[in-house]
Amino acid sequence: MSQEDCRRGDWFGLGVRDGLAGETGSRLSDHVKACYEYGIAINNEAYFAGREQGLRDYCRIDNAFSVGLNGHQYQHVCPPSIDGLFGRYHSAAFTIYEHRAELDGLDREISSKESSLHDKKLSDKDRGRIRSDLRDLDHRYHHLRDDLYYRERQLDDLRREAQVYR
Repeated sequence: MSQEDCRRGDWFGLGVRDGLAGETGSRLSDHVKACYEYGIAINNEAYFAGREQGLRDYCRIDNAFSVGLNGHQYQHVCPPSIDGLFGRYHSAAFTIYEHRAELDGLDREISSKESSLHDKKLSDKDRGRIRSDLRDLDHRYHHLRDDLYYRERQLDDLRREAQVYR
């Protein structure tokens, strides 16, 4: 936090933002340390009241999908009554996020290797090795893509299941 943020002292608003982001209560210690440097104390009560309000929106079951698909970890901040279900839905969505990121990485690696094949200085042995690498990468890409499609269908089923909790 900046000195201006600390001086402004909107502890409730800061708590709301942290709650909406699914931050744990220990996030407060980061704010305390930052403001301590400027000799400014935090209003813990206001912060935690705001965080609770933010968590009410964060802990909506349908938000578990958004949090996971956006690549954010779930810190188990939701009430015990929905923590398990939220975690299950989040995990399914987060797996899709990870698969998509891995596919993007493989796609970049494939493109890079394909570009390197145009180097006229490559020996036949090096060119053969690159082609072999490309076949392996292509196999991994297609396997992962198929798994992603399967998991996306599962996620659609989970979203329909979650309609009950709205």
